[in-house]
Amino acid sequence: MKNIRKILKTTGIVLGAGLVTCAVASNAFYNIGLKRQRPKKNGKSKKQQEPDAYEEIIEQSREWFGDQNPEVVSIESFDGLDLAGYYLACEDAKRTVICVHGYRGSGIRDFAYIARFYHEHQCNVLLIDQRGHGASEGEYVDLGVKARFDCVKWAEYVVELTGPGLPIYLDGVSMGAATVLMAGGLELPESVRGIIADCGYTSPWDEAKHACKTHFHLPAYPTVFLLNLQCRLRAGYSLREASPIEAMEKCKIPILFVHGEDDDFVPPEMSRLNYEAYAGEKQIEIVPHAKHAVSYMVDTERCNQVLLEFFEKHDQ
Repeated sequence: MKNIRKILKTTGIVLGAGLVTCAVASNAFYNIGLKRQRPKKNGKSKKQQEPDAYEEIIEQSREWFGDQNPEVVSIESFDGLDLAGYYLACEDAKRTVICVHGYRGSGIRDFAYIARFYHEHQCNVLLIDQRGHGASEGEYVDLGVKARFDCVKWAEYVVELTGPGLPIYLDGVSMGAATVLMAGGLELPESVRGIIADCGYTSPWDEAKHACKTHFHLPAYPTVFLLNLQCRLRAGYSLREASPIEAMEKCKIPILFVHGEDDDFVPPEMSRLNYEAYAGEKQIEIVPHAKHAVSYMVDTERCNQVLLEFFEKHDQ
């Protein structure tokens, strides 16, 4: 009997310690992963300070975009946030592409490179800063849950700007891909002719579980459940409130899925699952040797060809 009590006591202590560890970890996960990061003295976030193989290309592209003197524009979100964007008009434009950046990124950083290609191929481009990023207001990252509504408002803004006859495309990368896919499940203007989703996840919940295991080396249960509680109490949304894979049931717009074969941040299997869940017109491109969010830079020629074919097919 004493041994049983001792075992139960020890088990209780271990389980209690484990629960406390997961609670502390979920709080850290929220603070580090979802709370807004303020720019450093040089104006770049921690993510932006990390050098990578494409840093020079990114910086050159940022300089090019700035030299074009884009118009700084803004809208108000459904919950009263001031959201910023950078609009670059094109003479004799055939379409407008709304570019939605990824986690801890910004419109200009994540899309200046491809924006040049778009602009040179008769596209107006609108590079937005998602809520909680860049020049937009917001104190946390919502993984696209609330930002999906922002995406709809940006599309409505473009219709007012260019008229209802000019085609609009939503182009998102990483978290931005999830945002545009979730927006696809909402009521979008008829001018929106297509969605481009580069390395989007199946759901915020699934991505949080993946991050727990691969980056934080923590058990998904109960860490993600506790993280979700943090999100609900501190930011007013749930990781299960909306998801790209569920939005596929309501979406009626052609979708081009893109994913890097070597992506370990958002596994390519997630794009495959989103693709399989969508019954509408769709296409998927898996780019060999590409890690997270760099498919366009790894195989620019192929991506350019695929994009132009996608536009040509759906502009009319």
